[in-house]
Amino acid sequence: MKAIKLFSMLAFFLTASFGAFSQTKTGQVYLIRYTGYTGSAVNYSFYIDDTLTCKLKNKSFSVHDLSVGDHTVSVVSGGISNGKKSPPLTITVVEGKANYVSVVSTQSGYVNKITCQEITKNSADPVLGKSTEKKNCLSQ
Repeated sequence: MKAIKLFSMLAFFLTASFGAFSQTKTGQVYLIRYTGYTGSAVNYSFYIDDTLTCKLKNKSFSVHDLSVGDHTVSVVSGGISNGKKSPPLTITVVEGKANYVSVVSTQSGYVNKITCQEITKNSADPVLGKSTEKKNCLSQ
């Protein structure tokens, strides 16, 4: 009887330890909003794979761990807008690497169009230095 209990406990601990060592491969995505004065009073909502991920004010950024593979990123203005998301930007997340996604704001007359653009680390570093990181992304 003791041998059965010992064997069952050993089997349980082995299966639990295998689950602890299996890790999903991830990479980081930096969502950056540094748009100057255009729309600076409102939050922009970022969506990753059509799921609301973060609301950012101007001159701020957030960092997210994503599984390896292709993902889509889009943004929508929180102010007076048509409520439509920007065309999705497809990014490829690689294990241990960082992707940098910035908001590009273009104004034509009274219309402000925002889109996402992937930028390099060299382009992101000066902007990140002038921005503040937002850790609790879905709060105001």
